[in-house]
Amino acid sequence: MQLPLFPLRMCLLPGGYTQLRIFEPRYQRLISESLKQNTGFGLCMLSDDGKQVLPVGTHCHITDFERLEDGMLGITVRGEQRFVINTMTTEEDGLRRGKVTLLPDWPPAQLPKADTRLADPLRALLDQLPAQLQHCSSSDFHDLSWLCQRWLEIIPVSVQDKQICIAGDDHHLALDFLKTLFQE
Repeated sequence: MQLPLFPLRMCLLPGGYTQLRIFEPRYQRLISESLKQNTGFGLCMLSDDGKQVLPVGTHCHITDFERLEDGMLGITVRGEQRFVINTMTTEEDGLRRGKVTLLPDWPPAQLPKADTRLADPLRALLDQLPAQLQHCSSSDFHDLSWLCQRWLEIIPVSVQDKQICIAGDDHHLALDFLKTLFQE
């Protein structure tokens, strides 16, 4: 599969939503192509120094768009499926395209009572962010895989640490990492 790539210093995973401001011509072109062809695009993380596109990203689709007060284009995107970049090219205007292999979703996992400390603070945090909370259902907070993915999107740690977690076949690496962080 070939996807146009949008590298950022943020993480978006399957089932997650984010809003982006689009102002560079190359990304305006990416959005236009994505909407016309209904193919979506790849959201990839940049290394902490901003010099390297990291190999695991998320195939995204645009769910809404608007013209912002400052004239910029605002879009809402949903993460659909993780992928790994096999090869990448850069076009004349700087837009990158990647040949990617889609990765299977993390299987759902029932939240054990011992891990409710992951659900309750996330729910409280999302209560403060109604635009994000509207995309969640109460059952999401009982799925350990979903919870780990949402924490990885928002927790302020290095993108290399996030990349290691999201490259896993399931939520276990992320859960171990989050438990270590929450114990500190």
